[in-house]
Amino acid sequence: MKKYIRNKILFLFILLSLLFAIIYLNEYLISSQKGETFDRISIIVNIKYLTKNKHNLFYKFMRDINSTRNYYFIKNIGRPLNENLNELVENNTVKIVQSNFPDSIYLPLVVSLYGSNIPELVLFIEGEDIFENKVNKLIKWYKFAYNQIINNKYDYIFGNFQIIDGKKIGCSILLSKGSIIQHLLYHTDSDTTHVNPFIQLSLATETKFFFLKFKYTKISELEKTNGKFSVNMNCPSINDNALPNLCMIIPAFKRNYFNESLPCFAKQTYKPKFYVIIQNDNRIYFNLSIIQNLIDEPVYHIWMQNWNPFFFLNHRLSSVLPCDFVGKFDDDQWPNDTMLIEKILNNTINKNVIQGRGGFLIGGSFCGYSHKGYNILENGVVDHASVPLMVRPGYFKLDARNKFFRPYGGEDIFLSLNSFKLCNVTSKKMKMNLNERQRDQKNQGRDKQVVSQHLNDQRKYRGFNLFISSYCYLIHSGFIPRRWKEIQPQKDFTNIEIEHKRLF
Repeated sequence: MKKYIRNKILFLFILLSLLFAIIYLNEYLISSQKGETFDRISIIVNIKYLTKNKHNLFYKFMRDINSTRNYYFIKNIGRPLNENLNELVENNTVKIVQSNFPDSIYLPLVVSLYGSNIPELVLFIEGEDIFENKVNKLIKWYKFAYNQIINNKYDYIFGNFQIIDGKKIGCSILLSKGSIIQHLLYHTDSDTTHVNPFIQLSLATETKFFFLKFKYTKISELEKTNGKFSVNMNCPSINDNALPNLCMIIPAFKRNYFNESLPCFAKQTYKPKFYVIIQNDNRIYFNLSIIQNLIDEPVYHIWMQNWNPFFFLNHRLSSVLPCDFVGKFDDDQWPNDTMLIEKILNNTINKNVIQGRGGFLIGGSFCGYSHKGYNILENGVVDHASVPLMVRPGYFKLDARNKFFRPYGGEDIFLSLNSFKLCNVTSKKMKMNLNERQRDQKNQGRDKQVVSQHLNDQRKYRGFNLFISSYCYLIHSGFIPRRWKEIQPQKDFTNIEIEHKRLF
């Protein structure tokens, strides 16, 4: 009898142990899936005005699905957020972008792809359309749509639609594979003047999508389909337009020399369509009315108010600007020569060229490769050009297809090397008469954020050097320095990604 009772107790103990193990395993798998899968979603809320109530609504949603790639794209420019709202945002993962650039949601989609890799999913929300206090319904909508995509039933899903020209067109919400957004931005000729991306995706024939009604929203008003549609783009075409239009990009980090630089740009004999100041981090408040009075052409401002993507977004945003050429000057340099812009353009028109002020050639054996003999090159040809730059936007698109992520330097190097590798684009340098303030104790090499990132990499990867590692990767992936002949690898490269995996 005692043996029977003992065996029964043992059996019950084993049964309970198995039950607890199953419950624990199930909870572990659920939490693992949530952290592993949901964290690869990028959420961008496109909104005109950010209020505390709206932030509480969206932050609850972001927190519930465990996403850390969250952005507010605010469609106006003003002073930094008020203290109460700024404190809320600073204490979580939401990154703020403010912009007064006229655009049909291409720029927020560019921002949604920021990161060390392309997100698995992008959730785009027209924040003005979502009724407040409906966050639980929004979570339910998202989770159903998510399951439809990961089960490979659809490539993207719209929340709501409207009828335009007799066709259903998505509006208010888009949940998409990140690769779809990447293709739309960087494998086509899309720019900020093209037809709204929701319309283009709604009319796509090579992808699977459907409309999953989310009734707790207003209905966005999309424009009619009377604009340009993007088409596939490989290498940029070189047209013979004698008077190409130009957009001017000025990245700004910790300086404000615009009262000196813009009057010098105003004297140039060749005028751009507009200027775009791309400001990283909440360092300085720019009074745009004062800045605009310094120059006749429109001056737009894109401000990453509480975060610092360094140079990443300068190049990505440049790829969707509606111009024949993009000119780029750093915030510490401007022309002394009133004909400088005209001279740079004359050197690039009708040529497959990236024109810059500096740059250099890779000389002898490098990264474990050897070569015999040198190619004879035209005067001024380099492996990469550096700022100031004159570039066709399509070359920025080519660069965006590369899997490299470089957060704190070398962006001009990769732009040139990738363009040459993919489309045989020549990089050239020319003398430029510039006023420069690089020795003002605020340059990149002295910046604490940049120095800290370099030191972290050096500690994490012994012997790490961003530029050498980048050159090694690009040479290994197919780039051949312009001067080299008879290339031969001298060692096994299988462990390059292991040694410098942060770059991949």
